[in-house]
Amino acid sequence: MVWLPLSEFIRAAPTGSTTGDPSRWLDACLANDADCVVLLEHQMPIQVLTLRHLMQLVRTPATAAPRHHFGGHSHPTCPLPGTGDTPSPPLRMMPLTVSAAAAAQQVAADLDCCWLVIDEQQHYQGVLDTARLLATAVTILTSQEVSAAQQETVAETQTSKSNTALLTYLGHELKTPLTSLLGLSSLLKIGRLGDLTPRQERYIGLIQQHCRRLAAWVNTLIDLGRIDSGTLNLIPQMVNVGDLWSEAYHQAMLRVGHEPTAAYPRPAILDDEAHPITLVADQTRLQQMLSCLIQTALAAQGAGGADPRSPLGITLWDDWVAFTVERLDETLPLEQLAQTVLTFPFPESSVPSTPISAEMGHWLEWLLVRKLAQQHQGELVLMVRAARQICPTLLMPVTPASAARGSRRFLLVVAPLDHHSLPTLWQQANQLSYHLLITANLKDAVEVATHLPLQAVLVLMQSPSQLAELPPWQLALANTDSLTIALVPPQLSALLGELPLDRELLWPTERLGSVLLQPPASLPAPNRLTILYLRSPEPSSTHDSKFPHIFHDFGCRVLEVDDVEQASLLNRVWQPDVAVLDPAIASPTAYLQNLSRFPQLTSLPLITLTMTATQAAHAIAALSVFPCLVEESAWNMPDTNDRLTTWLIQVLQVAATSSSQTQD
Repeated sequence: MVWLPLSEFIRAAPTGSTTGDPSRWLDACLANDADCVVLLEHQMPIQVLTLRHLMQLVRTPATAAPRHHFGGHSHPTCPLPGTGDTPSPPLRMMPLTVSAAAAAQQVAADLDCCWLVIDEQQHYQGVLDTARLLATAVTILTSQEVSAAQQETVAETQTSKSNTALLTYLGHELKTPLTSLLGLSSLLKIGRLGDLTPRQERYIGLIQQHCRRLAAWVNTLIDLGRIDSGTLNLIPQMVNVGDLWSEAYHQAMLRVGHEPTAAYPRPAILDDEAHPITLVADQTRLQQMLSCLIQTALAAQGAGGADPRSPLGITLWDDWVAFTVERLDETLPLEQLAQTVLTFPFPESSVPSTPISAEMGHWLEWLLVRKLAQQHQGELVLMVRAARQICPTLLMPVTPASAARGSRRFLLVVAPLDHHSLPTLWQQANQLSYHLLITANLKDAVEVATHLPLQAVLVLMQSPSQLAELPPWQLALANTDSLTIALVPPQLSALLGELPLDRELLWPTERLGSVLLQPPASLPAPNRLTILYLRSPEPSSTHDSKFPHIFHDFGCRVLEVDDVEQASLLNRVWQPDVAVLDPAIASPTAYLQNLSRFPQLTSLPLITLTMTATQAAHAIAALSVFPCLVEESAWNMPDTNDRLTTWLIQVLQVAATSSSQTQD
């Protein structure tokens, strides 16, 4: 996709002279279905008046016009009535010779302005269609990023194959001397070559411990090379987890430098002989995975692994077995155990350090566990447990058929691991019997969704910059059946309707379950709604409220009117989606009785913000009332403000949807 010239992004708007009649400007706006009028003097743009300003000018008696300075000259402007002059939108000029790409950058840096296009003689050409210009910019940038990502993927694949072969060769060359070192040190330790002093015995123990660790890393590199080349052969069979527990524990004890004991603590679920935990897997590889998890848990316990509790938690969920590393030290940097994609060569900045110590297992071993789990149609994930506790968890299907069938009781949230929304997400997921997984980046979410039957992927929106990352990510998820849901905080509500995902949910909310179980009809985005705001007719009203300014913050188009007849006229021309009753109206009963004489207004969904107005509206059968009593609530706390804002936006969307369904 290529950029069109700037002239393709100009929309027409009525013009007039600064000495003209405001009522004629208003008629021109209504006739042209425009939202503003551009005032000119000698073909030069001087000022822009919105429809709201025009309505105020028409209702206000003419007064002496003040002078407005622009471009070094003074020009007459029109007074704006009210408690004070309402400022017009900031005015910016865009030369017609500027490229559309450069224009998009300027507009993005100053979104609150009204941009006018002028020619070389400074003559007015039209209003810049900023919405279409920015939408085109996002589309072009996204297509460029997708193309670059595809080329990068091909290059990474070729490099990975070459380096994998090299590392596999080096691994085989290292195995021979390591095996010799382990054998010779074992002869020394058992006294076959003579007695050793206590210091020599300690040195031999250290040699064996580090040789085992290095041998494990060599084997890990070899196994990773086999997986990448597709030469790793698995021998699936029925495996009783209880039978291989002791050997996995024994290997983990040796790896952390502890002397094996005769008995090992076992999860209580393994002692139930009537219902043994069995699954279809390669027994050797399953033991290898469990040994790595137990090693991490033992190193975290310390004290020689003397904790009588089992280092792993084992849970059976439908057709899945979960092995969870529990009770880790709070200082453990869990983000380093997040899923990682193997890429050779390793950039220094992207190589994770060892989680706590070498005894807990190198990150390459964790990567091998993940890839082995994927070979068994399982996955190694970070699971949210008990609200804020995040634990590494190995998910294994009972059988490959059960993995393909999928119980779909998993939710994956893409968010920072310490985000304050996790307790709310976990609580709602837990109440619905879903298991909540977490990852910090979108690329890893694709890999998890590829290997697990996820019910939904929840993307917690952090900033508008994420918008460019979503299209290629959604494209990568096209082959999965997972529902994609954006969780949008109130301060980013303008993004609703612009996100390329299956569902959008204003967050925080209690409606996650309804979206998962019975996905609702698509709701209109707030920035697509037109609101008819019925203001108080009393000119002396000094009610200090955030309305209707808060609707402008949502991106809504707001038509303010204090006369019912004018409201009926605006309703015919603009066809608003909803009507909102100003909470400052002193007598809502009398106002609504007057409004009920206009059938076109009674057909609009009416949102009431106070209990008094709600009771008065319900007394009129012709009105369709949507109460949202946020005006009577306290907005002074941040949490309360977010909750009330979310509630108000949702009521707006539901009311607008009910109106469209009634018309259909």
